[in-house]
Amino acid sequence: MLLAVLCLRSSPLQAMPVETALQQQVEAELAQYLQQLGVKAQQQDIQLSLPGSLAERDCSKLDISRPQQSEPPLGRLSYSLACTAPKRWQSRAVAQVKLWLPLVVATRTLERGEVLSADMLSIQPQEVSTLRHGLEFSAAPLLGMTVKRRISAGDVVSRHLLQAAYLVQKGAQVTLHYRGDGFAVSTSAIALSDGVLGERISVQNISSGKVLDAIVTAENNVESAQK
Repeated sequence: MLLAVLCLRSSPLQAMPVETALQQQVEAELAQYLQQLGVKAQQQDIQLSLPGSLAERDCSKLDISRPQQSEPPLGRLSYSLACTAPKRWQSRAVAQVKLWLPLVVATRTLERGEVLSADMLSIQPQEVSTLRHGLEFSAAPLLGMTVKRRISAGDVVSRHLLQAAYLVQKGAQVTLHYRGDGFAVSTSAIALSDGVLGERISVQNISSGKVLDAIVTAENNVESAQK
């Protein structure tokens, strides 16, 4: 997740305590990060560590920056401080940032090979500063995927632990359903590609030989996408 470079500069007309300025900088970076994710934080915690009496020192022209601007503002963050008025000085400070977001977790232990269904997943607040993989805020996109390795109850569920579950495999015989106003018929077809739940694939009607598009609806079941 790329973040735009933020640099907080105190008003030249009014001195601001360094600790206050740094607090505002971290809060601004967090607000931008959350805006990019499109989610609201359920809780956040910012702990600042400044050298000596720097926290109470005022500065009317203060630049604050951190070298890892491409990284999310989470965990241990190192900042560079540069004051040009009323006195010139440079220093460093550290912020320890924790953030709780609503993430998908396992409602029970999930074993390798299980196909995810709605009752296996829930949304719970989780502290994300130590997470190293993609964050999932909704269970819906994960439904129908297969567990690659065991996930304990309460653990965060992310895509690196999952793989697409092919409900239809290329070359398999499937049941092709046609639905219209007041009628529904079924016939047999051959899948021309693999398909996950809800995916559009090509199938060949065994009786007519016609190739058409269909939507995967269940294991070895597809529904004609042509109306």
